[in-house]
Amino acid sequence: MPQFNYIFSLTITILLFIGGCKERRSNKVKQVPEPRKELVIYCENTMLNMVVDLKYNFEQLYNCNVTIQNDCSKNLMGIINYSAKGDIYIPSSSHSFNTFQNNTGYQLTDSLFLGYNHLVYMVKKGNPKSFSGNTAPLKRRGKYAVIIANPETSSLGYETKQFLQKQRAYDEVLESVVSLTSDSKGLVKGLKGDQADVAINWKSNINVNGNAQHIEVIYPQSPYNNAIPMYAAVMSCSSEPTLAKAFLQLASEELSEAALARYGFSKRPSIIF
Repeated sequence: MPQFNYIFSLTITILLFIGGCKERRSNKVKQVPEPRKELVIYCENTMLNMVVDLKYNFEQLYNCNVTIQNDCSKNLMGIINYSAKGDIYIPSSSHSFNTFQNNTGYQLTDSLFLGYNHLVYMVKKGNPKSFSGNTAPLKRRGKYAVIIANPETSSLGYETKQFLQKQRAYDEVLESVVSLTSDSKGLVKGLKGDQADVAINWKSNINVNGNAQHIEVIYPQSPYNNAIPMYAAVMSCSSEPTLAKAFLQLASEELSEAALARYGFSKRPSIIF
């Protein structure tokens, strides 16, 4: 009988110990990892390669996710207006900064000067029509088939129109235009497909998608400055304004003259040909 009592007492002790362990385990709070912060950047297509490179470095440094939306400026501002979401806006020229609030309902706050984008003429490799870079022949209907970006949809189109208007050539050149593209993407495609002889484009586009193998740059013979300042800015609807400012700081540190040159941009309004 005493042996039975001993076994019984031992069994109860073990059960109580197990029960206590289970209770202690159940009282432990499960550690759920916090979701990574997200930064949403809107940039025009010409800026994409540069922004992508900055994105990878920034994600590593700040343990966050960077989402990039790229398109022409008109479509980007339409998305921002509809979604009411985003942190940074990087167009290919400063023009759309002036229309941003009217088109989106939001303001651009902290901004960073990035450098200069340069308007150039582009022709097929070898310049088969021997275009010199002088605007005057483009005004002669039938001399050259021209392709430009639409001034209503992209920064490139707007700046192209301004550049030609300064030379009092826009309306006449427009008569030689065979196509208006939404932005820079369609210009090189039009040259490659023999739809046009001459395009007005950002110089930086020669550096992407192997374009240099098929296209060459002709610098404008014009007294008018074809260098267009570029900026990045934080949007007032940003849900991560501190993180957005940190991205601009990283850009200011990494985009040296040499770094910008790799993307076809410059820190100076004039470039050495």
